[in-house]
Amino acid sequence: MRSVESYLQQQYENIMPEFRFQARNRNEWEKWRIGLRDALVHDLGGFPERRGPLKTAVMEKREYEDYWMQKITYQMDDLLPVPSYVLIPKKKSRKMPAVLACHGHGRGCNEMLGLNLDGTDNTGDPGYQKKFPVELVKRGFLVIAPEFLGFGERRLKADKEKRADNSCYNISTNLLMMGSTMAASRIYDAICAIDYLESCDDVDIKRIGCMGISGGGLVAGFASALDDRIRATVVSGYTNTFKNSIMSVYHCVDNFIPGVLKHAELPDILGLIAPKPLLIESGTEDPIFPIKVTRESYEQIGKVYRLLESEDKLDHDFFKGVHEISGAKSYDFFGKWL
Repeated sequence: MRSVESYLQQQYENIMPEFRFQARNRNEWEKWRIGLRDALVHDLGGFPERRGPLKTAVMEKREYEDYWMQKITYQMDDLLPVPSYVLIPKKKSRKMPAVLACHGHGRGCNEMLGLNLDGTDNTGDPGYQKKFPVELVKRGFLVIAPEFLGFGERRLKADKEKRADNSCYNISTNLLMMGSTMAASRIYDAICAIDYLESCDDVDIKRIGCMGISGGGLVAGFASALDDRIRATVVSGYTNTFKNSIMSVYHCVDNFIPGVLKHAELPDILGLIAPKPLLIESGTEDPIFPIKVTRESYEQIGKVYRLLESEDKLDHDFFKGVHEISGAKSYDFFGKWL
């Protein structure tokens, strides 16, 4: 009797992604790039139509030894406001490079920044995200860290009351039923964060980077693939194929994008970032993004960079570790390219 596993494998093998990267020259690359971008936005469920300027407000400000931290909100039209933290180095130039920091699963933005849920400083274990926005601001980058839908202040009331880490399942399934995705919401929030950076007088808009891990790696990678204002990107703990990661190992439903495989596999999507600088960071013992396939996906992405004669802008850090930030190359990577 045929197994369910073999049935699913055949279904996957029968799909021929329309935008699998096969370009042989720059003209074919440009057509591929435009087509896949449009298809990806469609699969995500689309983004809201913009009808006005970004609305912002400063909620609080606190001081640390090397930097200031502002809590702000930004909001496009009548959508939900996005609480975010902006980290500003004390030793700053007139026009600074900036990095958009995208958190992964856990307690959201606060955990990534080394804060408790109540906003107080957490002096204990920094967790798998290792407070990477703080490491960046100490190196002279202005950093914006949005709270993505489903985490922290943006959980459902019932999940806040029972102190659940996130509201990913209920929000994601609601959005899926309405033809949208959680990924679209978070990517759009990231794009609006770039709008905010453009409004900052002390930010050099030609030197904006993006870094994220795990679910934040999805946001960083997809936003960078779609928004050319992002000039350099670090994707940590996410690069793989859909087949060998979220379809083979348990992952939150917020990772799923209906129909995306009809258009592309994950390395194709991350290949859209080319020819901009891209660093792929991944632990060799990561249990949910297998390193063997990460290496293979890196080689697939490399084909785009080779075609565009931009191999020097693609790099990797395959470090001995699990599902976590490394930082061994990534902070210097931004120093080089921004």
